[in-house]
Amino acid sequence: MLEELVAIRCQKPGKSPGLDSIITEFMLHIRSALKSWFCDFLSSCMRQLKIPKIWRRALIVAIPTPEKPLGDPKNYRPISLLCVPFKILKRLIYACVDPIIDPLLPQEQAGFLHVRSTVDQVTLLAQDIEDSFSAKKKAGAVFVDFTAAYDTIWQRGLTCHLLQLLPDRHMVRMIMEMVSNRSFTLTTGNSKRSRLRRLKNGVLQVSVLGLLLYNIYLSDLPTTASRKYAYADDLAIMHANGDWQAVEGVLTKDMATVGEYLQTWKLKISNTKTVSATFHLNNKEAKRELKVIYNNETLPFFSEPKYLGVTLTYCRHLKSLRKKLTSRLETTLRIATLALVHSTAEYCAPVWCRSAHTCLVDPAIKDALRIVIGCLRPTPEDLLRFVVLEPHCV
Repeated sequence: MLEELVAIRCQKPGKSPGLDSIITEFMLHIRSALKSWFCDFLSSCMRQLKIPKIWRRALIVAIPTPEKPLGDPKNYRPISLLCVPFKILKRLIYACVDPIIDPLLPQEQAGFLHVRSTVDQVTLLAQDIEDSFSAKKKAGAVFVDFTAAYDTIWQRGLTCHLLQLLPDRHMVRMIMEMVSNRSFTLTTGNSKRSRLRRLKNGVLQVSVLGLLLYNIYLSDLPTTASRKYAYADDLAIMHANGDWQAVEGVLTKDMATVGEYLQTWKLKISNTKTVSATFHLNNKEAKRELKVIYNNETLPFFSEPKYLGVTLTYCRHLKSLRKKLTSRLETTLRIATLALVHSTAEYCAPVWCRSAHTCLVDPAIKDALRIVIGCLRPTPEDLLRFVVLEPHCV
């Protein structure tokens, strides 16, 4: 029962409920008698290898991407809402499986593992690139993009991988019972919903268990001459050599090896989003493009590749970061000033605004306005209020 209680406490409040309308707060604050019954119910599900039908159904809400046309389905970001009791069961299964699986996963896979993060993986790739500079070598890399990776996992293939890594066949059957025979309805935020549609493949992407199952599915990715850097479905391979043709030959061969493996396990690589890039210090070859062949086509070349959110040409990354920080800083300071300073200063202002002592408050308001827009003390006061309170008119 202790494991079930820990799984319940791991749920985050404020999340939207699934089709059963049970919210997270209800599960967190139920009385001990009901909590004990629920723990027994989860244990019964695991023993009998059965779960309620409604737990297999998800409500997918399609949220439109800002500033993009709504007529294109690709411009929507889907969010899957699952039943909260089902999330608790997934957390419980994850707690049982993770200690066994984690030591068996390959070292190049860092996605959602203990003491591993995106920072570690990007640092490792950047360090290997700098080492190639020190060795006066030319480095080439391919950044692989999978097509709907989590949604196209072959469930029979997943069963094979689970049986190889998990000694408990009962647990394997329980996991496959949770990921199979699933269905969903789609809505765009209004009251209308699509008809129920069934999923034949894929894993539970929105859960820690689904991410672990994805790592298990690709745990036997074949060895390549190039070094691999994987974080869940973000895969990069890199090879360094003194000759460009050698780099292109090795990467082409490794991509063929990876592609053959993925084809066996029914995963696809996007030929348009998978790109190649070069890293070197030879200014004469600054415009040199890498020619890596995959499926009889040359992969697109990109001079400013991005891996796990970091543009590996640091100048471009830092310019973008500065723009993002400046925008967020101005917005945050303005909102904070209006919410905390201006709202407090305006409280009951009609009552005391005619007092001769209002000069005691003015300096504090002016200082707050100057901090927001970063101006000097000689800036006219009318301009301060105009810029902060009505920025859309500037």
